[in-house]
Amino acid sequence: MDPLQQHVQVLFRKYNRDASKQIEDLKHEVLSNLEAKVADLTAGGMDREEAIAQATASIPSVEHLIDDNRSVYVNQYSVEYVQIALLYALIAWIVSMPLRVVGTGAVIHSLFFVISLLIGAVYLVLLVRLRDQAFREKRAFLNMRFAYSLRKKGWWLWAVFILVSVLYTTAVRFGSNIWFWREVQISGPYQLAEMAIPYILPFFSLIVPLLLHVSPKLMRKYEVDEDELA
Repeated sequence: MDPLQQHVQVLFRKYNRDASKQIEDLKHEVLSNLEAKVADLTAGGMDREEAIAQATASIPSVEHLIDDNRSVYVNQYSVEYVQIALLYALIAWIVSMPLRVVGTGAVIHSLFFVISLLIGAVYLVLLVRLRDQAFREKRAFLNMRFAYSLRKKGWWLWAVFILVSVLYTTAVRFGSNIWFWREVQISGPYQLAEMAIPYILPFFSLIVPLLLHVSPKLMRKYEVDEDELA
């Protein structure tokens, strides 16, 4: 393969699965620019191999050319993202306290406590590192379209998961009652809790779509303002 074409393939390797017209047009544009630069350099007397090396070095990345990419202060973004995840985990831990009356609920409550500790430790480490200016101002490209797409899929999958969980729990616990038209007997508060908790537990997975939902907002919040940098 021609060295210039090979370089273009490497530049766009993250987007090879994206058959959009924008990506294909960008590939042709970048390749044409590289070929023109090599032609100019060789016309000035430079060896072709050296001209190719210089041309490819002039375009080390195409991230800034992708319309939906955003240059973001990635570590500041990550710190707030982890902070929000910690908040959700603590809320889930607090809300799950009444569920400790049943074994499964107690396990979930303890699990959220452990998760909160782990996320809290990561948050503290990132918060300390954020004092370093180089760490704080590190930039990376994040794709806004992908973030919105992931958010939408996350909500749909969560809705399907909740529906399946409710139907499955109902079928397992009350299938025979429904089939034979028998009344459900509840002897007391403890049995009511045992019946209700399997329905409640899947809703704690709401944390996942909520975290996906907040991602685009944080990307916009920590997007690099090129005008300010200039």
